[in-house]
Amino acid sequence: MFWRRQQRETSEGSPELPGPLADPSQAPASQPLAEIIEVERDASRAACISRVAEELGRRGEEVVELFEEISSSTGWETVMPIHLRRGGEDVFVEIETGPWEEETVESVLKAAAVLRGSEYSDAPLEVLGGYPVPSSVRYFCGRSPAIGFQLDLVLHDDPKNAGACAEGFKEAAKRHWNLNLGYDPEGLPAIEERLLATLGERPEGGARTQILGALVRGYGCYAGEILRRRIKPKGSWRSVADWGEDLVLEFPNVTADPIGKARAFLENGSEDSAAYYVSYVLEELNA
Repeated sequence: MFWRRQQRETSEGSPELPGPLADPSQAPASQPLAEIIEVERDASRAACISRVAEELGRRGEEVVELFEEISSSTGWETVMPIHLRRGGEDVFVEIETGPWEEETVESVLKAAAVLRGSEYSDAPLEVLGGYPVPSSVRYFCGRSPAIGFQLDLVLHDDPKNAGACAEGFKEAAKRHWNLNLGYDPEGLPAIEERLLATLGERPEGGARTQILGALVRGYGCYAGEILRRRIKPKGSWRSVADWGEDLVLEFPNVTADPIGKARAFLENGSEDSAAYYVSYVLEELNA
């Protein structure tokens, strides 16, 4: 597995590490960098990273490396723009100069996912933008079990490949919960308990934290694969534009929507249990 973002930097030429790296007369910033560092909108990203690094050095930050390649334990790679050392702690800085298009958000989340799976899994990640950084990006660049589990799924997310999403969910469950999942419907209630315990549950039901589409697809495709494998004749996944979700599961006489049901469960809690939905569909179609 391989994923990197280096082409954007190398196409413009990677600048040398600026110097001096730190001015001892200045103390490192104690407030978020977004409050003290300004990023020029639509500027050359590589040049902007160099300028920000120089500014951080003048402010007393120890700049360790620019454009550092980071590898996760599962084989993914990315390039982080700025690596700092602050008070004995590693800190990484991501910088985007352009608008926050969907592709840009996905790119930053993938970089965060690789970082969380690397030797720097506990390192703070600060995001600077020429345009206001979306709250969802700031949230998912944080550190918590709920964030870590969902970022793990981002690297395996493929709206056109249900099997890959399902396998990604299984791998994340093994890494984060030490569960070796098969495609057995009996295990779904326990999985939903784990999900709500990890994400936090609101008093009225549903997950307390922000939810990524990768989690909806991951759990939905995993539940759907249970249906596909256990109903005769087997169903098949189909991409649809008018159903409300990326993929639905078609059988000869009925269409199932496990991804939609997973979304309902994550939004509303056990009253919209996907585990119950799978049990019901299996009973009806195998009768």
